[in-house]
Amino acid sequence: MYKVVIAEDEMFVRLGIKMSVDWEKLGMEVAADVENGQQALEAWETFHPDIVITDIKMPVMDGIALIRQIRQKDERTRFIILSCLEEFNIVREALSLGVSDYVLKLTMTQEDMEKVLEKVKRELVVMDKSQKTQENGMERKRFEDSLRNFLYYRLDMGTEWKMKMKEQFSSPGKQMQMVALEIDHYVECKQIFNDSYGSILDSAVENILSELLVEENHILLPEKDGRFIMILEEEPDSEMLSEQMCRRLEKMREVLKRCVKSTVSFAISQRGNGFDELYEMYHQCAQALEKKFFYGLDKNNVFAAQSPDDCKLLIRRKMGRLIQKLKMDDTAVRRFHEAEEGFCQHENPVTIRHYFEHGINVEMCRILPEGTQRYQITEQFMTRLKDSQTFDGVLEVYESCMEYLKGSSQEQTLLSKPVKDILFYISLHYQEDITLDQVSQMVELSRTYVCGLFKKELGVNLTNYIMNYRIEKAKELLRSTNLRSYEIAEKVGFLDESYFSRTFKKVTGQSPNSFKKGV
Repeated sequence: MYKVVIAEDEMFVRLGIKMSVDWEKLGMEVAADVENGQQALEAWETFHPDIVITDIKMPVMDGIALIRQIRQKDERTRFIILSCLEEFNIVREALSLGVSDYVLKLTMTQEDMEKVLEKVKRELVVMDKSQKTQENGMERKRFEDSLRNFLYYRLDMGTEWKMKMKEQFSSPGKQMQMVALEIDHYVECKQIFNDSYGSILDSAVENILSELLVEENHILLPEKDGRFIMILEEEPDSEMLSEQMCRRLEKMREVLKRCVKSTVSFAISQRGNGFDELYEMYHQCAQALEKKFFYGLDKNNVFAAQSPDDCKLLIRRKMGRLIQKLKMDDTAVRRFHEAEEGFCQHENPVTIRHYFEHGINVEMCRILPEGTQRYQITEQFMTRLKDSQTFDGVLEVYESCMEYLKGSSQEQTLLSKPVKDILFYISLHYQEDITLDQVSQMVELSRTYVCGLFKKELGVNLTNYIMNYRIEKAKELLRSTNLRSYEIAEKVGFLDESYFSRTFKKVTGQSPNSFKKGV
């Protein structure tokens, strides 16, 4: 019930309001009715009413002074003033102090008063709901901060939070399991959402996950840069990744791919039986998620599911394949094997990127003449390297760079600068929709001249060259990855999978699936 105090020096007006209004129907009760502002202030301090109905002119303390006194101490109390027509200038001053409404005493009816009270009640409902939301938000933030401190640093959460956690995850026969989710193409997603800081994107993902987990006993903890931690309940199972968990993760993957236009990677911890194991489970997820650099995106990375030697074998196999492709001399091969051993020892993506950044810089300086062009080309390769989220991606950028430099030093020595620039542009942007207008503007030549020059120097028209280039890239992905046909089509610049399949068969004589099986 909302409490009301009535302050009016005319007794019949005061009692008329008190007796005529159906307070119970409004969900209200009159805590006190008084005859001056001083008594009203004392009643406010005693009963803490939600609503004060006050006259303006009263003995001892008038209504304006009463409102000012209460407003200094409280912003929530709602005020309704009783006034006469000649007091309208004073009414305007009262409205500036946050008064909800006013009623003219001479024409006031029961319906008028109840209508105003209904309006004020709606204000209180909105205010209380907002306050509760704010308090819940603050409580949630305190809980999340405490949980993060425990997961990151093993700092004590406090008895209250521990008890709540234990109560929440106390289902008989069930265990806790932690899952870390990471948006794979987070930077690109922020651009799609026009969201520089990622707050809109993160909020959207959090809402989607909350909705998908609404029937599950869970805790969802947002981290940063598109990463989320989920603590879930699981039945004991001999497999670390149960069928039920697989279904959960696939549903999340499917919905998020549709809504935020990105694949997602998961890391799954071992199961635990108590709150104290969450610290270890978090670090298991962190370790498993780091492996996506080596094993690829859009996968479920289960902690300790792979042998410690699996990653080393993968590094050696892929480095060996790169050596074969680039046909390195003995000195370069020896240098690469030394780097390979370092990669196997540390398995650190940052170290690997730095190694290839250095290699690109050295080769650029060795082959290209000093100047603006070298700087621009180096910068473009460095940007691609920085954006590569996997070991395969890093190796692909390095290989592309070496192929470009090889062409610059040998085959392209007889080509004109515009054609060289076009070839380099295609190598960087083949995944995009390349138009003749874009190419012409880039080299600052007319469309007709560009087409003629390209055909004259390379013996193939520009459109066919781009198509063949994309098909060659598709063949590389079919040989070296487990990506689906539609994913490869997207990666090499085809917007339509069926068009990609028809073009691939026209160029190679095989469908993408047949080509993959024959590899």
